[in-house]
Amino acid sequence: MANEPLRILTAFHLPFYAPVYLAQRLGLFADEGLDVTIATPEPGGTVDALASGDAEIALSGVMRAHVRADRPEPQRFLAIAEVNSRDGFFLLSRAPVGEFRWDDLAGKRLILFAEAPTPWMCLQDVLRRSGVDKGRITLIPGLPVPQAINTLLAGEGDYLQAAQPMAEELIEDGRAYLAAAMAPAVGPVPFSSLIVTAEFRDRRPDLCERAVTALARAQRWMAAEDPARIAEVIAPDFPAIRPGTLRKVVTRYHAAGTWPAHPLQDRDAFERFARMLVEGGLVRRTVPFEAVADNTFAEAAMAALA
Repeated sequence: MANEPLRILTAFHLPFYAPVYLAQRLGLFADEGLDVTIATPEPGGTVDALASGDAEIALSGVMRAHVRADRPEPQRFLAIAEVNSRDGFFLLSRAPVGEFRWDDLAGKRLILFAEAPTPWMCLQDVLRRSGVDKGRITLIPGLPVPQAINTLLAGEGDYLQAAQPMAEELIEDGRAYLAAAMAPAVGPVPFSSLIVTAEFRDRRPDLCERAVTALARAQRWMAAEDPARIAEVIAPDFPAIRPGTLRKVVTRYHAAGTWPAHPLQDRDAFERFARMLVEGGLVRRTVPFEAVADNTFAEAAMAALA
């Protein structure tokens, strides 16, 4: 009997989402009877594809479930398995930095990541907790990644929010300098999860459970594995990244606790994240954990793997 097709869309094609690529490469989706296709739409298109039925599952920022819940006519998107438990962005400087402090951003030009709002929401929270007035920072929003990098390198910006592998490549090549990793500054946060519509959850709970179980097996494997081995397994999915660079990227993420050892989503972290989105001006109000998350399948997967 053939495996059942399942489409998973990732918000970006980046090693940040390594657990899903690993589940595919290690045959864990196939072990659950799934024939998974992983694809990446245009930025922001993941939940749109879920709403239209063009995909069953999205690996995307939990922020998108909050945004849809905040609409005048709310749409229910549910995070069913945590994939990233830390902010995966880095703050790069055009000039060498010594001991960076967050108030060093005052009076400087900061190039924001334009393709998603979560990195800026997280950075704003760090600034608030550090007593830094964001009004003292000259923000440069809206630049696609290549243009944002060029703006920094041209001297038209002082700091840049950068994802991997772009951050690692710029540091390796001596074109930018690491000011701060966001993960330790932000702390635990439900950055990305597997997301489905409430309708799909109700109609095909079996597919949800099998996908989450495969993810849980990949997460357990990653937690016990050496970063170099993780990088080796996912390397075919990222042929444009230099092997040595990919190992450094995976090592940084692994050490930071970016990838959880299980898919269970923490209620306290979700509620803190919801407050960050309100304080950052992205949504008008917080919503209950159950409005944007469902741990049923993660709990079942953990029980099955116990």
